[in-house]
Amino acid sequence: MTSRPQLWGVLNVTPDSFSDGGRYLDPGAALTQGRRLVAEGASVIDVGGESTRPGAEPVAPEVERERVLPVVAALAAEGIRVSIDTMNASTAAAAVEAGASIVNDVSGGLADPAMVETVAQLGTPYVLMHWRGPSSAWDGVSEYGWAPQEVTTELLGRWHAALDAGVQPERLWVDPGLGFAKRAEHNWQLLADLGTLRSIGARVLLGASRKRFLGALLPEGAAVEERDLLTAVVSALAAGHVDALRVHDVHASARALDVWQSIDAAADTAPSYRASYVAIPPVDTRTRGDAITLTGLRAYAHHGVFDHERRDGQEFVIDVVAHLDLRGAAAHDELASTVHYGVLAEEVVAAVESDPVDLIETVAERVAGVVLRHGAVWQTEVRVHKPQAPITVPFDDVSVTIVRGRS
Repeated sequence: MTSRPQLWGVLNVTPDSFSDGGRYLDPGAALTQGRRLVAEGASVIDVGGESTRPGAEPVAPEVERERVLPVVAALAAEGIRVSIDTMNASTAAAAVEAGASIVNDVSGGLADPAMVETVAQLGTPYVLMHWRGPSSAWDGVSEYGWAPQEVTTELLGRWHAALDAGVQPERLWVDPGLGFAKRAEHNWQLLADLGTLRSIGARVLLGASRKRFLGALLPEGAAVEERDLLTAVVSALAAGHVDALRVHDVHASARALDVWQSIDAAADTAPSYRASYVAIPPVDTRTRGDAITLTGLRAYAHHGVFDHERRDGQEFVIDVVAHLDLRGAAAHDELASTVHYGVLAEEVVAAVESDPVDLIETVAERVAGVVLRHGAVWQTEVRVHKPQAPITVPFDDVSVTIVRGRS
């Protein structure tokens, strides 16, 4: 059974938030709301003192601290786990001192150069969100080939920057930054391909709550709270791919996760033979033919049933086809947007030459696993040839072929 993602309740202590501006600016009102969110199922309360909506004016760090610190301290005093939503290192440090235990930085450490080193010293979990600058610059930076690949590549750069600064890898989270320098189609792409983001290896926080691209599905003039139902749908659909969901209406998303969890639990009771005939998941038909092909890779290994095969070894030949979306790489001429076939070739040969097994079917399965570890690959075809197989009649070749995809 897949783990149920956490719910992080949004608590904006700002006068100009797009969804609840001014409603919780008073510390008493904010504390009451925080308690309500926890009662509805929130594991974490994410407190922010600066609006990040398009067109919002920047807030001085000292003003931000005046807004958030009393709320953070009051929530923490009641044993509530608090995340501080800030781009400022000084606010992060002060909030942690006041009781916050997570730093959620929508700039991924780009807005304040001191942030990553500060977080490393604080020793708290750190959320790196994908960011291409303040909202005033978004019009010029909202271009993507395939958004999941480019967002993942850019977040991987921030991940390494945080590691270099001393943040421990187990404390790092990533957030694709839905709605930040992204048009509606980019947000939908990211939701459709959360697996690519997970290839970084970090825990994933997703914040779709009440975003404008969801509002575009509603009648014109609909209240922002009407987006909560759509947010809950996203919560259920994304639940198996993320570790936490940042939401305004915790109650709605908690009930959606109840539905998802019930379906997920039922799937675990399916008979074991079910998986043997499950089809490869559907993919974007526009890129179905995109692939990287490696033919004739040679490896010397000791696989086989007979003693002389294990003792003397023999040559194996491997063909690999990796299916992935190559539009981003083609559009930007960037190696980071595809799979490095030189690296892949070395990984395949290393897998074949590792621990001996009896069957080339097992070798093929091992190779497929190596290929699918690359998050951009959605399906692979692997053929393992054994041209020196111990067959007593004349033959040219013997091989096995498998096709594997993401479940």
